[in-house]
Amino acid sequence: MGANQNKATVLQMPVDRTGIRGYPWWGLLVGASLGIFLGHPLSMVAMNLHRYISDQAPLRIGQAILDSFHQRMWPMIFFYAASGGMFGAVIGFILQKLRERQQRLDVFHEEFELQVATLRHHYKNLALGIHGFSSRIKRKLGDLEQKAGACALQDPIFQEFQQDVQSLVKSLGVLDDAAQRLTHTLGQELLFLRAITSESLQPQTGDFFPLLQHSINDLKAIRFRDKDLAITINGQPYESCQDSLAFAFEPYSMEVILDNILSNAMKFGDRIDIGVEGKGNWIKVKIRDNGPGLEIDELKQYLATPGDRREAESTHLGLKVTLHLLQKIGGQLAVQSQPGAGATFILEIPKTIGP
Repeated sequence: MGANQNKATVLQMPVDRTGIRGYPWWGLLVGASLGIFLGHPLSMVAMNLHRYISDQAPLRIGQAILDSFHQRMWPMIFFYAASGGMFGAVIGFILQKLRERQQRLDVFHEEFELQVATLRHHYKNLALGIHGFSSRIKRKLGDLEQKAGACALQDPIFQEFQQDVQSLVKSLGVLDDAAQRLTHTLGQELLFLRAITSESLQPQTGDFFPLLQHSINDLKAIRFRDKDLAITINGQPYESCQDSLAFAFEPYSMEVILDNILSNAMKFGDRIDIGVEGKGNWIKVKIRDNGPGLEIDELKQYLATPGDRREAESTHLGLKVTLHLLQKIGGQLAVQSQPGAGATFILEIPKTIGP
């Protein structure tokens, strides 16, 4: 084996600094060249035109350009080269600073995404730990409840102990439910942060309907588990929908968009009809509920005012987030509603998402 095969390799995050420090020098070179080959000849042409207009001198543009490179013109050539070089160096220095600032912003975005990914990892492990701990306690309490029930049949003194065990089982169920809600809320917040702040997320070709069904199941299981909801997709129960529609979309942003609009419909109505169709380069998603409806003018006025991120349950805040994400991908959101007649939100999403 060669010696190089046993040598440790230092791993580093890639940092693109190609050519940044050379911007002022390149600016100096380009500026001096433009001063010599463009600035000085143009000044000579301008002088010839001035003499032609004011003194009726012959118009010789070609000769003026040739004269600008004559040996006797070296002071002017030097002046234009120096002036152009200084101007180019200043422009290069400004471009260098702008590029360095852009790189710092890129590093900041990368670090932020790493922080979000780390938080998601920690919360996932925390959720697994809570569920595992809860499952073990449930098994232990289940055995203890059976033993307490058997003892209570033999001795009435154990009936109070059996009731205490049953109360513990109920309390554990409440704790497990709270842990699931907390985990879901934290996951949604991190998903929201990643979707709304990241500039590096790339669209991926996938089937839209499984993501739509996942969003419905997720909302029904956590936020609306106690509400009787009837939800259809293209006229059939959403659970049995077998339709397929593949196109390129960014899953994080799309999940936030769907969650916001669907949660709004589920909050105010108990029957949700979803229509999905693809026309040309666009996907149109109609989400209609049988809720009380809304005043569109009031909604437009509210959307025009600054938002408050603390309003965690605000329907209008969810719409603002949705509009922001749709703007990033080149889509749009429309609404049809009358008070007392429900509301229909129409998502128009491009199949080819661009910047």
